[in-house]
Amino acid sequence: MKKDEILNASRKEHRNKDLAEMEVVYQAGSHASRVGALVCCLLSLLSSVLAHTMIYSPWVIYFSIIATQWLVRFIKMKRKSDLVLTVLFFVVSIFAFVGFVSHLLEVRI
Repeated sequence: MKKDEILNASRKEHRNKDLAEMEVVYQAGSHASRVGALVCCLLSLLSSVLAHTMIYSPWVIYFSIIATQWLVRFIKMKRKSDLVLTVLFFVVSIFAFVGFVSHLLEVRI
């Protein structure tokens, strides 16, 4: 194969995306998930210290996002470990959602 043929095949395989661009997008998502976890921790800490209560809503959102990321990884790469993490994060998001709803019901009553 000639150099041009190899480049064209690579472009088709990666849907015309540059490998460097794909790496940057991956790193951005990785950093964004860490910042999201940090913000959730800060919000939970502030609500605990200042209002003496636990807020669950940021955790519902955060773990739903993480579960979706791992689900996409499982769909694309078919690794069982990704499926296990998908289920784990989905279950944690359900627990956070139950905590959120129960807290809303306590406030309402």
